[in-house]
Amino acid sequence: MAAPSLWLHQIREGDAPFVFFPPAGASASSAYAVVGAFGPEWSVWGVQYPARGPRLREAAPGSIRELAAACLPSIVDDAGRTVLFGHSFGAYVAYDVAQLLEGLGSPAAGLVVAGVPAPGTPLPGLSAEDLAEGALIAALRRQGGTAADLLADEELMELILPALRADLTLSREYTDDHGRRLTTPVAVLGGRDDHVVTAEQLESWAGTTESWLGCELAGGHHFFYVDDPDLLARTVDRHWSRVASA
Repeated sequence: MAAPSLWLHQIREGDAPFVFFPPAGASASSAYAVVGAFGPEWSVWGVQYPARGPRLREAAPGSIRELAAACLPSIVDDAGRTVLFGHSFGAYVAYDVAQLLEGLGSPAAGLVVAGVPAPGTPLPGLSAEDLAEGALIAALRRQGGTAADLLADEELMELILPALRADLTLSREYTDDHGRRLTTPVAVLGGRDDHVVTAEQLESWAGTTESWLGCELAGGHHFFYVDDPDLLARTVDRHWSRVASA
């Protein structure tokens, strides 16, 4: 089992851990969008980054490596039965966790990523101008997944946008310096109507692992799993059901 900590919040009890690394600006509560699609054998966890949610008053992280290393102690003891899932910014954190686990000789059972090209692939929309308040709100509106009334709430945006901007900056700065391909199996998911990342860009993850499980698209936008959480659950069950039943 994963271990409760400042960094991991348990959404639902189960046996084999499924760990959700939220997208930029988001908190562990993002995992509630998918928990209902998973069978009772899966213990669903959300990663709680600092500078948002219950950790709002904490300083923003300095790097994706810092985030990954902080999550590691809660995951490493049962890594061989753990499936990691990350969306956009969260995909980079989950990937770095997978690399660190392999460095410790305790690889994760699997990694599922979505919403972003592989590390080292150019990321559109992350210039300084793109990170200005108006540009960020416009980007959230295009991506879908955020209700219009929330985007119009100025006080709420004042709380959300600093963490979002900080996370996107870390995504822009992230360098995959591990120097090896994962042995951990990697699957990639995306939305057919995603205007942020294309299917071709998602396929770039094939070069990060020696065990590529392919890319599958669902109906929906950038945050496709909000509309179709079943695709994520089916993917995890298809590739790692033996882990959950072990």
